[in-house]
Amino acid sequence: MERYNYELAHIAGRLAVESPCPETLWQDVESLTPRFLHWYADGAVVRASCTLKELEGVLASFEGPALARAGSGVCYGYFEQADAAAGWLSGAAGRGWKTVIEFSPEERKHALELWPSPGGDLEIMRRVKNLFDPANLLNRGRLYRRI
Repeated sequence: MERYNYELAHIAGRLAVESPCPETLWQDVESLTPRFLHWYADGAVVRASCTLKELEGVLASFEGPALARAGSGVCYGYFEQADAAAGWLSGAAGRGWKTVIEFSPEERKHALELWPSPGGDLEIMRRVKNLFDPANLLNRGRLYRRI
């Protein structure tokens, strides 16, 4: 308990989870996404991948709650409106960050650009899919409407 009080004291006012005890902190972090999407019916969650050096900048660019997997450079930004998430993605592409809208309302998925700038690995993904499903029968369009 003392360690958590010491290490989290400087960000206590900025936490999106309010956990009175450290034993439940990680449960609160784990359940943040479903709780957020329950609170905000038009909400969206963006996943951004960056280098560890860019981590601080990515987190600072989110206007609302955000989480980061500091060891891998994967960040999650939470937006109350799906359109705000789409707007954030367009700015992030100019910075070279790899981004997708990971969660959004089902009815909005067809109007949003979920994966605006796929990397060079998209072609490899298409080739692997083609090896196992040459007639493109399975999960057509499942990967952000691109594969």
